[in-house]
Amino acid sequence: MTTFSQLKLTSAARPIVDRVLARATTDADRTRIQSALVNAAGADLNKVLSAQEVQAVADAFEAAGTGALTPDRLGIGIEGAHVAIKSMADLGNLDGVSNVFTLQGKSVEARMVKELQDAVVRANGRPMDVNMLIFEFQSDVMEKAVTDIARQNPNVTFRVIADSGQATASGGNALPELLKLGLPNIQVKFKKDFPYVWNDSLKRPTYNHGATQGLNHHKGFVTFIDGKPDALLTGSFNWSTTADTKNYEDLTVFQNKDSSSRRAVEQFGGEFAGYWNNPDAALSPNAFQNYKGTKWNEMLIAHGKPGTSITNRADDSYGTYALPSDTKSLDVNGFRVQDETRLATLLGSKTLARTVMQERAKFGRFADAADLKERVPQLASLTEAQLQNIGFGSGQVSINTASLEELDKVGLTKKQATALVAYRATNGDFDSIDDLIKVGVPKATITRLRASLTAVDVEAFFNSRPAGAPAGGTGYGPDGTRTAVVAGADGVIGNSRASVTVAATDLFNRAKAGQTIDVAMYGASPSAPEFVALIAAAKRGAVVRVVLEDGFTAPAAAALKALATQGYAVDVRIQKAKTMHEKFGVVGNDVFFGSANFSESSSTKHSENRIAVKNHEETANVFRSRFDEIWAKSVPG
Repeated sequence: MTTFSQLKLTSAARPIVDRVLARATTDADRTRIQSALVNAAGADLNKVLSAQEVQAVADAFEAAGTGALTPDRLGIGIEGAHVAIKSMADLGNLDGVSNVFTLQGKSVEARMVKELQDAVVRANGRPMDVNMLIFEFQSDVMEKAVTDIARQNPNVTFRVIADSGQATASGGNALPELLKLGLPNIQVKFKKDFPYVWNDSLKRPTYNHGATQGLNHHKGFVTFIDGKPDALLTGSFNWSTTADTKNYEDLTVFQNKDSSSRRAVEQFGGEFAGYWNNPDAALSPNAFQNYKGTKWNEMLIAHGKPGTSITNRADDSYGTYALPSDTKSLDVNGFRVQDETRLATLLGSKTLARTVMQERAKFGRFADAADLKERVPQLASLTEAQLQNIGFGSGQVSINTASLEELDKVGLTKKQATALVAYRATNGDFDSIDDLIKVGVPKATITRLRASLTAVDVEAFFNSRPAGAPAGGTGYGPDGTRTAVVAGADGVIGNSRASVTVAATDLFNRAKAGQTIDVAMYGASPSAPEFVALIAAAKRGAVVRVVLEDGFTAPAAAALKALATQGYAVDVRIQKAKTMHEKFGVVGNDVFFGSANFSESSSTKHSENRIAVKNHEETANVFRSRFDEIWAKSVPG
């Protein structure tokens, strides 16, 4: 527990601290004010009290009244300070995870554009890759943003893989218009697919959703700046104004701030690269049209009709894409070896780099460049060019995602770090930092390192199926055949294919009697593995609430109602007023969301993603509140 005497006060904070403490009438009151100041300093996970932090506390006491602090005023001031400190922590978003929902007064389209523009500012002229995986792109707002950024920033390259249905301009699809611009830094591919069947009455092929060999059903993008994994945006949101203004949709933003969020960005980036480079998965615009024309003629000829005369379009292939290497970036709050070695190279001094690390070890993470320069005056001459390679992460590592290197540098012994990694490889995630006792970490060590540790785990799961493949995989990327440590239907923890399915069933299979499970799902089939696991959780005694979209889910709703009539704690509601397009579930402090519905097509055919965020109370609470909002506006099933 940090005490006031252990804080480091910035020069601008000192006079404000003196004024606030001067209002105390007793030593006990002074101690209570100091405690509020300690909490304010810790809002950004360090022991440095800035002028902004102390001013928030001072304003709270001013609001309670001027002059000496009476007991009543002191109490009001403490309460106000608590609210202000929490607000500062929330706004700081230190771990880089934030959520936005439609129909709450904020535009998801606008948020996506802002995130793109902010990334361009962070790039500051350096090479930037924006890799997009999208089912529908019909947003004029996003189209304009991509166009403007591409024209004004030749350092930014947009690569887009869209569903085959986006290859024509009908319905307001944006990609054909973007391709007409002929900009070299906008590159587009389409999912290799031919979703057509023979229509006897029309004597020609016609579109049939059931004939698809697999949709590109993703909805998101990832950014890399000069090779550094930068950010990931994904959720249920298709890119259209209709989705933004008439549907229930969600979008989550992950900034690369620590080992957990960094892994999710890297996983999505790897999936994109594998997808882009697979000729049975994605085709350049001309190659796609050539493929479609060939398949069209094959179907005509197979039904006794002459093929149409077609001339193959020119080769417009883009070549192999490799994720850029990160050779320069460093996190001054990070615990990788490269963070300190690259800092030494940047500063031209190993001694100065050690000084920086010692300052961080004593007083906690650096909030920003100004904080870094003030606390280490030797760095006052750092230029903007030098600073742009320095990141200011959360100052924490996740015990569920951190490498041996990070666990060692954060303060665990090599024996403890090795035991930790071995445990999670067999048993899956730790539920809390206190669980480290299971691998021999003493309570005293856990207490000492608590501020630098988190149990948050963010993991991206994928499904994929190239055209013509007999079965799907767990992604096109380098981890396309990877496994994950998850709970099976019997509750036993073990390795399983890391598909979008297990991202949800893992949480359901772990749910205990009396625990609440909230699910909002656009499409749900009673035969889907996720739905089967949800039913099993209800029969074990979990309290299950489900909101379904009207129109596609009657059998699933009937199955849930049948459970309720048998006495299980199950309730289902149907959303009829708006399109309920979300696909998320909340179990305790764990959440899953993404593009995948509870359907066998999502499990076996389409290209999908589902993100699991575990042990993250803030995200769980936000999604739970969203569920309550939709639940209140839905009708009994």
